[in-house]
Amino acid sequence: MSARIKMRVLRVPCEKVGVKDPWAFGEAHSEDFPAEGPYPYFAVAPTVRGFIDYVLSEQISQKKSFGRTRKLTFIERKKYASAFQKLFPQIDMHDVRLVVFCWYNGCEAPDYYE
Repeated sequence: MSARIKMRVLRVPCEKVGVKDPWAFGEAHSEDFPAEGPYPYFAVAPTVRGFIDYVLSEQISQKKSFGRTRKLTFIERKKYASAFQKLFPQIDMHDVRLVVFCWYNGCEAPDYYE
């Protein structure tokens, strides 16, 4: 059943980490891309553009669609670097964004990143 979902993720564009096909990458790294929690976990973003999300939380919400994004703080970059470096050893954590958005999961999610 579809619902409005509020998600808090760390998002990186596939082209920034050398991933050409995010779905094939997720299958190849299935131990890091579970179907769902426990949090946090990696997922292919349900968006038109290719992103890899590190899902921090998600919950059912009554809010309409919205989104905001920001660069990570120095402390956040250090905190999450090891999780990202496990999959992407050469990642520049400056390319990762914190994205909070609400969307109707019966369709594609917005491509929030910038």
